[in-house]
Amino acid sequence: MEDTLGKRIVANRKRLGLTQDALAELLGVTAQAVSKWENDQSCPDIATLPRLAEIFGISTDELLGMEKKTVHEAEIVQDVPDEEDAGVHMENGNWEMYWDSGRKGSIALAVWVLLVGGIMLASSFLNFNAGLWDVLWPSALLVYGLFGLLPRFSFFRLGCSLFGLYFLLSNLNFAPFSLDRGILQPVLLLLFGGSLLVDALRKPKKNGVVINRSGKGGTPKNHCQYSDNRFDCATAFGENHYVLPLTQLSGGTAEVSFGEMHVDLQVCEHVSQDCTIDLHCSFGELELTVPRRFRVEPANSTAFASVEITGAPSSETTGVIRVNCDVNFGEISIRYV
Repeated sequence: MEDTLGKRIVANRKRLGLTQDALAELLGVTAQAVSKWENDQSCPDIATLPRLAEIFGISTDELLGMEKKTVHEAEIVQDVPDEEDAGVHMENGNWEMYWDSGRKGSIALAVWVLLVGGIMLASSFLNFNAGLWDVLWPSALLVYGLFGLLPRFSFFRLGCSLFGLYFLLSNLNFAPFSLDRGILQPVLLLLFGGSLLVDALRKPKKNGVVINRSGKGGTPKNHCQYSDNRFDCATAFGENHYVLPLTQLSGGTAEVSFGEMHVDLQVCEHVSQDCTIDLHCSFGELELTVPRRFRVEPANSTAFASVEITGAPSSETTGVIRVNCDVNFGEISIRYV
Protein backbone atom coordinates (compact mmCIF):
# COMPACT_ATOMS: atom_id res chain seq x y z
CA MET A 1 0.00 0.00 0.00
CA GLU A 2 1.36 3.40 -0.97
CA ASP A 3 2.56 5.49 1.97
CA THR A 4 1.08 8.92 1.28
CA LEU A 5 0.95 12.12 3.32
CA GLY A 6 -2.76 11.56 3.89
CA LYS A 7 -2.19 8.09 5.33
CA ARG A 8 0.56 9.41 7.62
CA ILE A 9 -1.81 12.10 8.92
CA VAL A 10 -4.52 9.49 9.56
CA ALA A 11 -2.11 7.16 11.40
CA ASN A 12 -0.68 9.90 13.62
CA ARG A 13 -4.08 11.42 14.38
CA LYS A 14 -5.49 8.07 15.46
CA ARG A 15 -2.31 7.30 17.40
CA LEU A 16 -3.09 10.32 19.59
CA GLY A 17 -6.78 9.45 19.86
CA LEU A 18 -7.86 12.65 18.08
CA THR A 19 -10.96 13.02 15.94
CA GLN A 20 -10.87 15.03 12.72
CA ASP A 21 -12.81 17.77 14.49
CA ALA A 22 -10.33 17.89 17.39
CA LEU A 23 -7.32 18.05 15.06
CA ALA A 24 -9.00 20.74 12.96
CA GLU A 25 -9.63 22.82 16.10
CA LEU A 26 -5.98 22.56 17.15
CA LEU A 27 -4.87 23.70 13.69
CA GLY A 28 -7.53 26.38 13.20
CA VAL A 29 -8.91 24.75 10.06
CA THR A 30 -12.16 22.97 9.19
CA ALA A 31 -12.83 19.26 9.66
CA GLN A 32 -13.52 19.08 5.93
CA ALA A 33 -9.98 20.30 5.24
CA VAL A 34 -8.54 17.53 7.45
CA SER A 35 -10.77 14.99 5.70
CA LYS A 36 -9.44 16.08 2.28
CA TRP A 37 -5.83 15.84 3.51
CA GLU A 38 -6.38 12.30 4.77
CA ASN A 39 -8.02 11.24 1.50
CA ASP A 40 -5.15 12.82 -0.47
CA GLN A 41 -7.56 15.21 -2.18
CA SER A 42 -5.47 18.19 -1.05
CA CYS A 43 -2.37 18.97 1.03
CA PRO A 44 -1.87 21.08 4.16
CA ASP A 45 -0.56 24.59 3.65
CA ILE A 46 3.22 24.83 4.00
CA ALA A 47 2.75 27.02 7.08
CA THR A 48 0.54 24.33 8.67
CA LEU A 49 3.02 21.46 8.31
CA PRO A 50 5.33 22.46 11.24
CA ARG A 51 2.36 22.88 13.58
CA LEU A 52 0.93 19.54 12.41
CA ALA A 53 4.26 17.80 13.05
CA GLU A 54 4.49 19.46 16.48
CA ILE A 55 1.05 18.13 17.49
CA PHE A 56 2.02 14.63 16.34
CA GLY A 57 5.36 14.82 18.18
CA ILE A 58 7.38 14.03 15.05
CA SER A 59 9.65 15.94 12.69
CA THR A 60 8.39 17.62 9.54
CA ASP A 61 10.63 15.29 7.52
CA GLU A 62 8.97 12.26 9.07
CA LEU A 63 5.53 13.71 8.39
CA LEU A 64 6.48 14.23 4.74
CA GLY A 65 7.89 10.69 4.47
CA MET A 66 11.49 11.83 4.09
CA GLU A 67 12.64 10.20 7.32
CA LYS A 68 12.30 6.66 8.62
CA LYS A 69 9.37 6.24 10.96
CA THR A 70 10.15 5.90 14.66
CA VAL A 71 8.27 4.18 17.43
CA HIS A 72 6.64 6.67 19.76
CA GLU A 73 6.59 5.49 23.36
CA ALA A 74 3.30 5.16 25.23
CA GLU A 75 1.14 5.96 22.23
CA ILE A 76 -1.40 3.64 20.63
CA VAL A 77 -1.74 3.05 16.90
CA GLN A 78 -5.25 2.04 15.95
CA ASP A 79 -5.97 -0.77 13.54
CA VAL A 80 -9.27 0.55 12.22
CA PRO A 81 -10.58 1.11 8.69
CA ASP A 82 -9.96 4.46 7.00
CA GLU A 83 -13.42 5.85 7.59
CA GLU A 84 -14.87 9.22 8.48
CA ASP A 85 -14.92 9.85 12.22
CA ALA A 86 -18.16 10.24 14.07
CA GLY A 87 -19.77 13.62 13.71
CA VAL A 88 -21.90 15.82 11.50
CA HIS A 89 -20.26 17.24 8.39
CA MET A 90 -21.32 19.54 5.57
CA GLU A 91 -20.32 18.11 2.20
CA ASN A 92 -21.38 19.62 -1.15
CA GLY A 93 -24.20 21.52 0.50
CA ASN A 94 -25.73 18.43 2.14
CA TRP A 95 -25.68 17.48 5.80
CA GLU A 96 -24.35 14.00 6.50
CA MET A 97 -23.88 12.26 9.84
CA TYR A 98 -21.23 9.60 10.47
CA TRP A 99 -21.02 7.23 13.42
CA ASP A 100 -17.80 5.31 13.97
CA SER A 101 -17.71 3.34 17.23
CA GLY A 102 -16.19 0.19 18.60
CA ARG A 103 -17.98 -2.97 17.56
CA LYS A 104 -18.41 -4.17 21.14
CA GLY A 105 -19.95 -0.89 22.33
CA SER A 106 -22.17 -0.62 19.28
CA ILE A 107 -23.46 -4.17 19.65
CA ALA A 108 -24.13 -3.62 23.36
CA LEU A 109 -26.10 -0.44 22.62
CA ALA A 110 -28.08 -2.21 19.87
CA VAL A 111 -28.86 -5.18 22.12
CA TRP A 112 -30.01 -2.86 24.90
CA VAL A 113 -32.34 -0.92 22.58
CA LEU A 114 -33.74 -4.13 21.10
CA LEU A 115 -34.23 -5.64 24.57
CA VAL A 116 -36.10 -2.59 25.87
CA GLY A 117 -38.23 -2.36 22.74
CA GLY A 118 -39.03 -6.08 22.78
CA ILE A 119 -40.02 -6.10 26.44
CA MET A 120 -42.18 -2.98 26.09
CA LEU A 121 -43.91 -4.50 23.05
CA ALA A 122 -44.51 -7.76 24.90
CA SER A 123 -45.79 -5.77 27.88
CA SER A 124 -48.44 -4.15 25.68
CA PHE A 125 -49.72 -7.51 24.41
CA LEU A 126 -49.37 -9.55 27.61
CA ASN A 127 -50.34 -6.84 30.12
CA PHE A 128 -47.15 -6.90 32.17
CA ASN A 129 -48.03 -3.37 33.38
CA ALA A 130 -44.34 -2.42 33.27
CA GLY A 131 -43.34 1.20 32.80
CA LEU A 132 -40.45 2.32 30.60
CA TRP A 133 -38.24 3.18 33.57
CA ASP A 134 -38.96 -0.25 35.12
CA VAL A 135 -37.40 -1.84 32.04
CA LEU A 136 -34.83 0.80 31.07
CA TRP A 137 -32.42 0.86 33.99
CA PRO A 138 -32.29 -2.87 34.92
CA SER A 139 -31.86 -3.87 31.27
CA ALA A 140 -29.00 -1.35 30.96
CA LEU A 141 -27.37 -2.88 34.04
CA LEU A 142 -27.86 -6.38 32.60
CA VAL A 143 -26.35 -5.55 29.21
CA TYR A 144 -23.47 -3.58 30.75
CA GLY A 145 -22.58 -6.53 32.98
CA LEU A 146 -22.82 -9.18 30.27
CA PHE A 147 -20.74 -7.30 27.69
CA GLY A 148 -18.12 -6.50 30.31
CA LEU A 149 -17.42 -10.14 31.12
CA LEU A 150 -15.41 -10.64 27.94
CA PRO A 151 -12.54 -10.62 27.21
CA ARG A 152 -11.72 -10.02 30.91
CA PHE A 153 -13.86 -11.65 33.59
CA SER A 154 -14.96 -9.36 36.41
CA PHE A 155 -17.01 -10.21 39.50
CA PHE A 156 -18.25 -6.63 39.45
CA ARG A 157 -19.61 -7.02 35.90
CA LEU A 158 -21.09 -10.40 36.85
CA GLY A 159 -22.83 -8.76 39.79
CA CYS A 160 -24.19 -6.01 37.53
CA SER A 161 -25.66 -8.57 35.14
CA LEU A 162 -27.19 -10.68 37.93
CA PHE A 163 -28.73 -7.70 39.72
CA GLY A 164 -29.95 -6.26 36.41
CA LEU A 165 -31.63 -9.58 35.56
CA TYR A 166 -33.18 -9.89 39.02
CA PHE A 167 -34.61 -6.36 39.07
CA LEU A 168 -35.85 -6.72 35.49
CA LEU A 169 -37.70 -9.94 36.32
CA SER A 170 -38.95 -8.43 39.59
CA ASN A 171 -40.35 -5.35 37.82
CA LEU A 172 -42.11 -7.67 35.37
CA ASN A 173 -43.43 -9.80 38.25
CA PHE A 174 -41.47 -12.85 37.09
CA ALA A 175 -38.86 -13.07 39.85
CA PRO A 176 -38.89 -16.62 41.33
CA PHE A 177 -37.93 -15.27 44.78
CA SER A 178 -37.71 -12.01 46.66
CA LEU A 179 -34.51 -10.45 48.03
CA ASP A 180 -34.62 -8.03 50.92
CA ARG A 181 -31.98 -5.45 51.79
CA GLY A 182 -30.38 -7.79 54.33
CA ILE A 183 -29.41 -10.14 51.48
CA LEU A 184 -28.78 -7.62 48.68
CA GLN A 185 -26.17 -5.58 50.51
CA PRO A 186 -23.86 -8.45 51.61
CA VAL A 187 -24.15 -10.16 48.19
CA LEU A 188 -23.20 -6.88 46.50
CA LEU A 189 -20.25 -6.46 48.86
CA LEU A 190 -19.07 -10.03 48.22
CA LEU A 191 -19.22 -9.59 44.45
CA PHE A 192 -17.47 -6.24 44.54
CA GLY A 193 -14.84 -7.47 47.00
CA GLY A 194 -14.15 -10.48 44.79
CA SER A 195 -13.72 -8.17 41.82
CA LEU A 196 -11.24 -6.00 43.73
CA LEU A 197 -9.26 -9.07 44.80
CA VAL A 198 -9.07 -10.47 41.26
CA ASP A 199 -8.00 -7.09 39.87
CA ALA A 200 -5.33 -6.76 42.57
CA LEU A 201 -3.89 -10.18 41.67
CA ARG A 202 -3.93 -9.51 37.95
CA LYS A 203 -0.96 -8.23 36.02
CA PRO A 204 -1.06 -4.47 35.29
CA LYS A 205 -3.51 -3.51 32.58
CA LYS A 206 -2.29 -3.01 29.06
CA ASN A 207 -3.48 -0.22 26.85
CA GLY A 208 -6.09 -1.22 24.30
CA VAL A 209 -7.39 0.01 20.99
CA VAL A 210 -8.40 3.65 20.79
CA ILE A 211 -12.03 4.23 19.83
CA ASN A 212 -13.47 7.73 19.77
CA ARG A 213 -16.97 9.06 19.34
CA SER A 214 -17.77 12.67 18.62
CA GLY A 215 -20.52 14.87 17.26
CA LYS A 216 -22.04 18.33 16.98
CA GLY A 217 -25.16 19.96 18.30
CA GLY A 218 -24.64 19.89 22.07
CA THR A 219 -22.15 17.88 24.07
CA PRO A 220 -22.07 14.23 22.90
CA LYS A 221 -22.06 11.31 25.32
CA ASN A 222 -18.60 10.25 24.14
CA HIS A 223 -16.21 13.11 23.54
CA CYS A 224 -12.87 14.69 24.41
CA GLN A 225 -12.55 18.44 23.96
CA TYR A 226 -9.70 20.87 24.68
CA SER A 227 -9.88 24.59 25.43
CA ASP A 228 -7.69 27.06 27.35
CA ASN A 229 -5.28 24.31 28.50
CA ARG A 230 -8.20 22.32 29.92
CA PHE A 231 -9.86 19.11 28.78
CA ASP A 232 -13.37 17.69 29.02
CA CYS A 233 -13.72 13.96 28.32
CA ALA A 234 -16.74 11.71 28.72
CA THR A 235 -17.60 8.08 27.96
CA ALA A 236 -20.94 6.31 28.26
CA PHE A 237 -21.58 2.70 27.23
CA GLY A 238 -18.23 2.35 25.47
CA GLU A 239 -14.43 2.19 25.75
CA ASN A 240 -12.20 5.16 24.94
CA HIS A 241 -8.49 5.96 25.20
CA TYR A 242 -7.52 9.63 24.99
CA VAL A 243 -3.93 10.85 24.67
CA LEU A 244 -4.30 14.56 25.48
CA PRO A 245 -2.15 16.79 23.21
CA LEU A 246 -1.80 19.53 25.86
CA THR A 247 1.76 20.59 26.72
CA GLN A 248 0.42 23.03 29.33
CA LEU A 249 -2.35 21.81 31.65
CA SER A 250 -4.48 23.89 33.99
CA GLY A 251 -7.18 21.31 34.76
CA GLY A 252 -9.94 19.19 33.34
CA THR A 253 -12.84 16.80 33.80
CA ALA A 254 -13.24 13.12 32.92
CA GLU A 255 -16.53 11.30 33.37
CA VAL A 256 -17.44 7.64 32.82
CA SER A 257 -20.88 6.03 33.04
CA PHE A 258 -21.29 2.33 32.21
CA GLY A 259 -17.98 2.20 30.33
CA GLU A 260 -14.19 2.35 30.44
CA MET A 261 -11.89 5.29 29.74
CA HIS A 262 -8.14 5.89 29.82
CA VAL A 263 -6.87 9.49 29.95
CA ASP A 264 -3.15 9.85 29.17
CA LEU A 265 -1.27 13.02 30.26
CA GLN A 266 2.20 11.97 29.10
CA VAL A 267 2.37 14.72 26.47
CA CYS A 268 1.91 17.35 29.22
CA GLU A 269 5.13 19.21 30.08
CA HIS A 270 3.90 21.84 32.54
CA VAL A 271 0.96 22.22 34.94
CA SER A 272 -0.43 25.42 36.42
CA GLN A 273 -0.08 26.17 40.11
CA ASP A 274 -3.73 25.36 40.87
CA CYS A 275 -4.15 22.49 38.38
CA THR A 276 -7.20 20.41 39.40
CA ILE A 277 -8.71 17.40 37.63
CA ASP A 278 -12.19 16.10 38.48
CA LEU A 279 -12.76 12.38 37.87
CA HIS A 280 -16.31 11.01 37.95
CA CYS A 281 -16.99 7.28 37.58
CA SER A 282 -20.34 5.49 37.87
CA PHE A 283 -20.58 1.78 37.03
CA GLY A 284 -17.33 1.79 35.09
CA GLU A 285 -13.54 2.03 35.10
CA LEU A 286 -11.44 5.17 34.68
CA GLU A 287 -7.64 5.24 34.46
CA LEU A 288 -5.50 8.41 34.58
CA THR A 289 -1.88 8.12 33.41
CA VAL A 290 0.39 10.81 34.88
CA PRO A 291 4.11 11.46 34.16
CA ARG A 292 6.35 10.88 37.20
CA ARG A 293 7.60 14.47 36.95
CA PHE A 294 4.28 15.54 38.50
CA ARG A 295 2.90 14.69 41.95
CA VAL A 296 -0.76 13.76 42.35
CA GLU A 297 -2.75 14.80 45.43
CA PRO A 298 -6.01 12.77 45.36
CA ALA A 299 -9.21 13.49 47.27
CA ASN A 300 -11.66 10.58 47.30
CA SER A 301 -15.41 10.28 47.58
CA THR A 302 -16.48 6.67 47.03
CA ALA A 303 -19.46 4.37 47.49
CA PHE A 304 -18.98 0.63 46.90
CA ALA A 305 -15.93 1.59 44.83
CA SER A 306 -12.17 1.95 44.93
CA VAL A 307 -9.44 4.44 44.05
CA GLU A 308 -6.05 2.88 43.34
CA ILE A 309 -2.66 4.58 42.80
CA THR A 310 0.08 2.63 41.01
CA GLY A 311 3.71 3.76 41.01
CA ALA A 312 5.16 6.88 42.58
CA PRO A 313 6.37 10.34 41.49
CA SER A 314 10.05 11.04 40.99
CA SER A 315 12.13 12.49 43.80
CA GLU A 316 12.11 15.92 42.17
CA THR A 317 8.71 16.91 40.82
CA THR A 318 7.97 19.98 38.70
CA GLY A 319 4.30 20.38 39.56
CA VAL A 320 1.30 19.19 41.55
CA ILE A 321 -1.99 17.90 40.14
CA ARG A 322 -4.94 17.83 42.51
CA VAL A 323 -7.35 15.05 41.59
CA ASN A 324 -10.90 14.89 42.94
CA CYS A 325 -12.18 11.31 42.63
CA ASP A 326 -15.95 10.84 42.72
CA VAL A 327 -16.73 7.16 42.13
CA ASN A 328 -19.85 5.07 42.71
CA PHE A 329 -19.92 1.33 41.96
CA GLY A 330 -16.75 1.51 39.88
CA GLU A 331 -12.99 1.91 39.91
CA ILE A 332 -10.62 4.84 39.39
CA SER A 333 -6.91 4.15 39.01
CA ILE A 334 -4.09 6.70 38.84
CA ARG A 335 -0.90 5.35 37.29
CA TYR A 336 2.53 7.02 37.28
CA VAL A 337 4.70 6.37 34.20
